[in-house]
Amino acid sequence: MEKGTVLYFGHEHSNLGTLSSLLERDGFTFKRSEEIDMAQDIALQEKPVAILIDLDSCGESGWMACTDLKDDFITRKAALIMLSSDNDENVRIKALESGADDFTALPFSPREMAARINAIHRRIQMLDNKKIKVKDIEIDLDEHKVIKAGKPLDLTYIQFKLLYLLASRRNNVFSRKEILEKVWGKKVYVTNRTVDVHIKRLREKLGEYKYPSQYIETIHGTGYRFL
Repeated sequence: MEKGTVLYFGHEHSNLGTLSSLLERDGFTFKRSEEIDMAQDIALQEKPVAILIDLDSCGESGWMACTDLKDDFITRKAALIMLSSDNDENVRIKALESGADDFTALPFSPREMAARINAIHRRIQMLDNKKIKVKDIEIDLDEHKVIKAGKPLDLTYIQFKLLYLLASRRNNVFSRKEILEKVWGKKVYVTNRTVDVHIKRLREKLGEYKYPSQYIETIHGTGYRFL
């Protein structure tokens, strides 16, 4: 069964052939491009399920592409994985806070990368099979969109997953650790600060700029819950 396209932006190197073979075995189509400045246009044309950006190859343009891809309503639906030989904590945090869904150090293991992409695809498929409505918010997972009081909300992929997690289990208190694992994954390194930043931005998207929130409550010392 065809699962969709995986796009890789960066130079050719030895383990891409193995990765391509593994993904094609699993039902994906693998395509590579060095035209990072055209990333958004290529992604709009290919409609990939995942996008990999090699920061060693793409440099500053890779960071700009990350922001552009996540700002676009269509391309933000693709899982975005940033890769770099610089595995410094600040680089990993910058990637995740820029909108990336995952970060992998170079050189990567083709088997592990294929497993990550398959895991992300499964999570997306699970979301696509459900719809929920809470208060004046409708989360349409088939269309991957959110409607609030009859008007569409412009959410990033991470904000969408975060809202779905909280709203799908109303009044359940999620710890920051639990949110990190369920939204970003257990093997992805992000900090509590990353969760707080994304919660703040999600509240703003919901139209809330003052405390207390009518939607997402902060449980001090623990985490968050959807009211």
